[in-house]
Amino acid sequence: MRHSNFGLTCIPLLAVMVSIPSHTLAADAAAFVAQVKVSRGVVKIQRGGQAFPAPVGTRLKVDDVIATGGNGSVGMMFADNSTLSMGPEGEVSLQGFTYDPTTYMGAFDAYVKQGTVSLQAGNLAQSGPDNVRISTPQTQLTGNAKQLMINVEAK
Repeated sequence: MRHSNFGLTCIPLLAVMVSIPSHTLAADAAAFVAQVKVSRGVVKIQRGGQAFPAPVGTRLKVDDVIATGGNGSVGMMFADNSTLSMGPEGEVSLQGFTYDPTTYMGAFDAYVKQGTVSLQAGNLAQSGPDNVRISTPQTQLTGNAKQLMINVEAK
């Protein structure tokens, strides 16, 4: 008898667990624009005034700042299949990212404060000449180049 009461108790609990509105989950997923695919050495994310480690699997949002230490490197993949890699002593701010996977329309906007960064453009670069913008303290680069290498030295 006890076993069957336990089973009856679980049924309502499971019903509550699956009744989470799907639009809530979709809204949370939409906030993420990229994911860390490679993380070596010291790699940190600054978000909302807090800093935390960025191991493989960390999801990134617009306004995140990704920084690497002297022994750090990171590789990120964005929703449009763009990849951004950064070596030691680097800092990149994700200033904007929008992407519609149906039309391939959107925009990629990042600020490289320092370090060596390589960008392999994804679907956004194919859909318009000015969809990808990378700024540095000295210059701004826009266009639809498939691959871009940037080196910004700290002053």
